Amino acid sequence: MRLKLIPITVLLLFLSGSLVFGSVVGKITGEITDGDSDQPVVGATVAVQGTDLGGVADQDGVYTIHNVPVGAYTLVITAVGFANVEISNVEVSADLASYHDMAMSSKAADLGTTIKVTAERPMVIKDKTTTVNIIKRDELLSMPTRGMEQVVGIQNSVVRANSGSFTTRNRGQRPGAESATGQELNLRGGRPSEVAYYVDGFSQQDPLTGASTAKINQNAIKEISVTSGAFSAEYGHVSSGIVNVVTNSGSSDYHGNVEVVTDNVLSENYDHNYYTADIGGPVPGLENAFFFLSGERRFLRDRTPSSMTKDMHEAQGMEFGLDTLYEDDPQRLPANSHSGWSYQGKIDYRMGPNTKLQFSGTGSQDFWREYRQQWALNTEHMPRFEDKNIGLNAKIVHTLNANTFFNLSGSYFMTERLRGDGVVFDDYEAYERQYIWDDGWVSDVSNPEYDEYDLFWITDEDLNVFSRPDTTITGTDTVITIDTTVVNRDSYYGGYLHRKSAYIGVKGDWNSQVDERNTLKFGFDFQRHTLRYFRNLDATKGFHENRVNRYGFDSLGNESDDEGIFNDTKHPINLGTYIQDRFEWRGVIINAGLRFDYFDYKTKRIKDSINPMILGDDEKKIDEEDLEDSEKFYRVSPRLGVSFPVSDVTQMYMNFGKFYQRPDLDKLYVGYDFWGERVGAGSYFPFANPGLKPEKTTQYEVGVTHQLAENLAFTIGAYYKDIQDLTQIHTVDSVGGNLQTYSIFDNIDYGTIKGLDVSMTMRRTRNVRLDLKYTLSYATGTGSYAQTGYVINWSNPKGTPKTTNPLAYDQRHNFTGLFDMRLGRQEGPQVGDVFPLENTNLNFILYAGSGTPYTPLLIDDEVTEAAFKPTPRAGVNSATKPWIFQLDVKLERSFRIGNYDLIPYVWVKNLFDRENVIGVYEGTGEPGTTGYLGTPAGQTAAASGDYQERYELKQFNATNWSNPRMVFVGMRASF
Repeated sequence: MRLKLIPITVLLLFLSGSLVFGSVVGKITGEITDGDSDQPVVGATVAVQGTDLGGVADQDGVYTIHNVPVGAYTLVITAVGFANVEISNVEVSADLASYHDMAMSSKAADLGTTIKVTAERPMVIKDKTTTVNIIKRDELLSMPTRGMEQVVGIQNSVVRANSGSFTTRNRGQRPGAESATGQELNLRGGRPSEVAYYVDGFSQQDPLTGASTAKINQNAIKEISVTSGAFSAEYGHVSSGIVNVVTNSGSSDYHGNVEVVTDNVLSENYDHNYYTADIGGPVPGLENAFFFLSGERRFLRDRTPSSMTKDMHEAQGMEFGLDTLYEDDPQRLPANSHSGWSYQGKIDYRMGPNTKLQFSGTGSQDFWREYRQQWALNTEHMPRFEDKNIGLNAKIVHTLNANTFFNLSGSYFMTERLRGDGVVFDDYEAYERQYIWDDGWVSDVSNPEYDEYDLFWITDEDLNVFSRPDTTITGTDTVITIDTTVVNRDSYYGGYLHRKSAYIGVKGDWNSQVDERNTLKFGFDFQRHTLRYFRNLDATKGFHENRVNRYGFDSLGNESDDEGIFNDTKHPINLGTYIQDRFEWRGVIINAGLRFDYFDYKTKRIKDSINPMILGDDEKKIDEEDLEDSEKFYRVSPRLGVSFPVSDVTQMYMNFGKFYQRPDLDKLYVGYDFWGERVGAGSYFPFANPGLKPEKTTQYEVGVTHQLAENLAFTIGAYYKDIQDLTQIHTVDSVGGNLQTYSIFDNIDYGTIKGLDVSMTMRRTRNVRLDLKYTLSYATGTGSYAQTGYVINWSNPKGTPKTTNPLAYDQRHNFTGLFDMRLGRQEGPQVGDVFPLENTNLNFILYAGSGTPYTPLLIDDEVTEAAFKPTPRAGVNSATKPWIFQLDVKLERSFRIGNYDLIPYVWVKNLFDRENVIGVYEGTGEPGTTGYLGTPAGQTAAASGDYQERYELKQFNATNWSNPRMVFVGMRASF
């Protein structure tokens, strides 16, 4: 058998890898005693039904079953002279122990029988040393949510921030659109890229941005766990939180689901449609092999509906011809669709009693559009996105004995994004074209970054510049006033982007219970990346080195590994090793660990940032002599978590940890042809910096869980985080030679986050289950995002201020309440012999959150100025948006027909149709007006022609409001 394992192991090492692996197993432990004498039942066997897993009680009656995959099981306990026992509904969660003690009966009347017991989820998790929220499959399917992001968004310490209107992002305050959902998730005051996402233990993130665009079929999910406190030494390259998704596996019986969901039930709908299917069971013709397959098809006509879209259309739509764009659906935003596929598969093969092999794969492909109010008359050319994700994973687990096992894991993961014009999209050569005006003038089409403002602008054909109608233009030719409706509808979006990231790697873990008190675990992970990036700041003007930042692509946007030292494909590597011990004694649990990380960016950096081009032959051009190898980094991070009982019903926990995370690599890598041409061009642009250090977080947490009653528990926890070396824009204020002052990303931001998590959970009692969560949070720092300093550095080369202020996602109060009422068979009101509400489930989720901050500005023209420079009238992020309230509900009923379960349901989002504000104009604090038309300058401009009507159209941005009431109907069929 050992000889057979060698080639398999080598094959896995050669073909497979993973960025960072999360855990997908836990353990089952407990004490077996004699119910009459309370003495340990030495030698009692405990088996996990349907598996090869099991354990034997030692001299103290204690048994432990290691390496149990996440799921629900039945334990079978047997001992000579005692009645057999079956404990059903034994739930195992990742990284946690499931405790199940049993007092066995030796009474004569019970011998030869099987005593059946149903386990209940514990109100106090004995070995919890950090804040972790666990959502099981049955809970997930009954909730009025869809997808991983929505479920994560209602947990403790999670802020669901809108990803920002394009106006705000364009000023550099927020990153670009990274998710088709229109939201970003922040955990405990961290930036969005500080959250790690795992599916079946494998990372699903793009190292260039830290974002995850992977989609998982909801019916394929077995468990979601969200860890927002400190985590063990096994986890690296993450600072704020971990989202760990475990998918379903096959079993000895065939099973499956088909589901259809749509909101096309009311006359005013948003055309959201989901079609999913999954199937699992034994692999035909292969003994001890099981498979699981799932897939989802989705189409959303308006992916981020707004409660004010119809009002916007009715207010100005007819006057500017928007009725032809909205057609028969005035409630939907045009050019804001989303369609995609996702698929997942898994094969588990038991090669023998001690060896298990698993292969799994995930994939998704999504096409989506982004509505931008600035282009309201040019919807067909609004940006289009395509996201692709592919993950192939393999893992072998070998059990050496009852107390020791090891695994070797590997995967390949690729994520790719393409962004371009809504019409020509990936036809790169089509962006550069000419337009013939009515008077015969032929000109290159202008940059759409300016075109978006040409509701108000005119152009000089000789100077090829834009200007406002109320200004004087010098030039030899007559200024042509353009029909803005026609021109705006003919402008291409020129912000072309193509990026592609892939990585392979391996990870090994060894886990051994060395004695009754200590379980030792150690391991390693190694990754090698392949990164490609191509961004043309204005593709309508064709190719020029000072507009195209690229590496791993040639000048035409084709993948290439022959671009020389300046634009070569990037291959960073990182290596991590860890060791940790779990110590258990009389209810006290100590998880102590140490992690070592090695980072090698494997690129070139500027030798002298003050005089970047002085060393080569040409002081006006970058040369190889101006570059040197990037620095290698070594980091050691200790982790400690402690849990201990205060009483039989009270458990206290605390943790401490240091965490290091690589910066987002799109802030670290740059194409040097682009850098060399643009740094001296005089136009402002923040450059990536290969000299960035890993970012550092130190976190502390203390909490207590108290069981108030048999089915009711209360938890309160306090946390504090100190964050250093975060990435931010920094201006190099002294440059030699003939170069202009330029800006780069540097490790200059820092912050502190502190808060309080409170939760109260009621286990199902009289058909009702409650889960209430509240977070009080204070998140301050010098910058909310890596590009927060964009405007400051652009307008003030002295640099970014070092004072701390509330961060953009500093949400002071966050509350989520879940109410779930479930009636089983023959439960509820009775009419004769009929129970009309039996097998019915009603689930409510109430979300309430205080508004996130913004910086009050002096009232100015925020929506039409191409070079708007905001002027604060109060402190940074000193004002807040309004509170958000939303109540979602789902009602479902189960019918058993033969071997099938049919579950029709109704799901309503925003039941009370509340108009929640998620974006405001900083001058007024209002979502619908900038206040400019009330100023003297605005009144003067409004007196000119139809300026006021055009301005009102442009400032009425429906994306500043969240979704209205949405009614879905669905049907799920299971077998």
